Amino acid sequence: MQDRIFGDREKAMEEAYFRQEDAKLLGKLRENASLQDIAQALGEKLQIQSPDLLQHVRDLGITVETAPAFFLAPLVQVAWADDSVNKEEHDTVLRLARERDVQHDSPAYEKLSEWLKVRPSDDLFDTAVEVLKAGFAVLPPDERAERLNRIVEACNEVAMATGGGLAQLLRLGNSVSSRETSMLDRITKTLRKRS
Repeated sequence: MQDRIFGDREKAMEEAYFRQEDAKLLGKLRENASLQDIAQALGEKLQIQSPDLLQHVRDLGITVETAPAFFLAPLVQVAWADDSVNKEEHDTVLRLARERDVQHDSPAYEKLSEWLKVRPSDDLFDTAVEVLKAGFAVLPPDERAERLNRIVEACNEVAMATGGGLAQLLRLGNSVSSRETSMLDRITKTLRKRS
């Protein structure tokens, strides 16, 4: 009987701690904190709730300093959809990173620049999406949908970067390639799929 009481108490304390970590991450997401602050809160949450996922992230070479780049990996994935990254896609990804407070001289910015030169593995892209899903899981459905839409819009902006300019001015149709469209669909479906 006494073991059960201690077991119930321990379980309740564990659940309270999980809720506290979720609340910390939720607070950072809601205050539109920097990607660095969100990365730190998410890392603390994953350390307790998904240690295997966190270890996999570390095995991919992602550190606390480069974690903001990891959150932007879907943009890089779209840029690589046609097997190469052109100047417009490159510049769009880096501009979107700066708009999200990734500083030009930061390790995260350097990592993004590296990924735009040498394509990362599919494993890195897939893991980044899983981490994003884990982070967004703490949000209420409306806020989660809004965050996911913002990522999808940013990915779409990268895809549109290639054929913008003259093609858009002359209204020659969609400048997004079929491979980019397919990649956008895949990222969107994966992000929206419930675990």
